[in-house]
Amino acid sequence: MPAVIALVLAVFLVAGAVMTAAAQQRRGGSGPPVPAPPELPAGMDPALAAAFGPMQATREAMRDRGFIETGLRPAYPPDAKCPTVTSPFASPTRSDGSRRSPRFFAGLHGGVDIPAPAGTPVLAVASGTVVHVTKGVSIGGIGMVLQHAPDDTGLPAWTYTEYKHLRSMPDFQPGDKVKRGQVIADVGDTGTTGGHYGEEGFTHLHLSAFWSSRPDFQAARLFMPLDGRWLDPIAIFRGAPLDSSEIASLPAARKSVAFAYQTSDGRLSQPEARVIWPLPCTTR
Repeated sequence: MPAVIALVLAVFLVAGAVMTAAAQQRRGGSGPPVPAPPELPAGMDPALAAAFGPMQATREAMRDRGFIETGLRPAYPPDAKCPTVTSPFASPTRSDGSRRSPRFFAGLHGGVDIPAPAGTPVLAVASGTVVHVTKGVSIGGIGMVLQHAPDDTGLPAWTYTEYKHLRSMPDFQPGDKVKRGQVIADVGDTGTTGGHYGEEGFTHLHLSAFWSSRPDFQAARLFMPLDGRWLDPIAIFRGAPLDSSEIASLPAARKSVAFAYQTSDGRLSQPEARVIWPLPCTTR
């Protein structure tokens, strides 16, 4: 009889441990890293997935594609109040200082986070074409990706900007054209509720960026630029070089990045600028 009781207790303990780990993983909390799924979705290139797939990514492949801290920092304008970055590119911590879940991008941040009230207009940082829209079933919530030709930005490559945690589905489809400063969505908290930030979530814009010498990409369940590389989003406002290693090697004095901005009534701080801050600023 004691042996039977011991066996029952062991089963309960194992079951409890499994349930706890599963709960931690659902929360995106401090559970152990989850290995990449053994089978990739149909048509997904394993090499691209290792660099750009949130749960498939490996640090080595990410690093080879430019996923490293660069040290770039925005130089906010003295004549305006602009929403500020609270979690930079490749950071291991969230905006509240907590460690990121190792389940996604090996625990590193795939963009920059800019907190703002729900409903704040999200602006296209440059003119371009909508190439991907996500419906919000993943940790990134509702999102969209814009492709920018070199002539759109003045940069020496094709670039992509990705906007996540949007409030609702954008009124755009792949192939639609947008203009610099056009309102493309509203800030929301999709993908953040029920996890680390609880029921209230965290209203903010997550901005990711990529660059490539080629204009082709894969846009199925995930968006991945072919022959693409990760780009610190702040580099879009700085200009060349775009390679993360080159940027990281720049002297500190060259890592402070001034940027053009648009106000809520549509006025531009630099009318000739081809790239602007992704959220409206308020003049002082």
